Amino acid sequence: MYIYAFLKTPTSPLNLPPGIKGSLEIISSQGLSALVEPDLQAEDLPDTDEQLMQFVVIHDQITCAVFHQTSLLPVRFGTCFHSEIALFEHLALNQQNYIRKLEQLQGKAEYCLQGVPLAPPQNPPNQPNPTDSPPLRGRDYFLAKKQLHQRQLEHQQQQSQQWQQLIDMISQTYPETRLADSQPNRERIYILIPLTNDLKLKQQLNHWHSQYTYWQLSLGEALPPYHFL
Repeated sequence: MYIYAFLKTPTSPLNLPPGIKGSLEIISSQGLSALVEPDLQAEDLPDTDEQLMQFVVIHDQITCAVFHQTSLLPVRFGTCFHSEIALFEHLALNQQNYIRKLEQLQGKAEYCLQGVPLAPPQNPPNQPNPTDSPPLRGRDYFLAKKQLHQRQLEHQQQQSQQWQQLIDMISQTYPETRLADSQPNRERIYILIPLTNDLKLKQQLNHWHSQYTYWQLSLGEALPPYHFL
């Protein structure tokens, strides 16, 4: 039995999308429910990377489709229970904890703010393009190279300062944030806010574009709270 998410028992029917291979069901116990695909087992999952990624994408699409109808706790891809009895035992054991978490996350969504560092300009303002001048030689060449290296260092320092300023500002404005591990040429901040603040956050992004000019900023769509469980 494959599981996608936990949620409060719905008071009205949900519009369930097709599952990875079959149909989905809601299994409930004492006010807590699980979104499952009963006929999908762990051994049915593919063992090739390409097929596995396809299944991961479908898993996320299903989770998001239901999330836009009700708050839920998303479950990691590939999670299965051996039987319905095992699932009921899990629901009973975690009922209070899951319900409390669902109440904390009620009506909230996760947004990913991504920053890509912009490369420094090749030439500082008000200086001629090197292609318009004779090639530099000897001491002039090494001096120009040193100046270029210094400008790149200053650009990187200012870039780092801007990103830290953005982190500090977001943390003060939006208390529920998570920083992702740094990756080459990309930084990410996850922000948890009520869905009703969606438009305000997107308007704030326009202000950030003009304020943090050393970064290319983009904001993802509303997602289940993957990073806040």
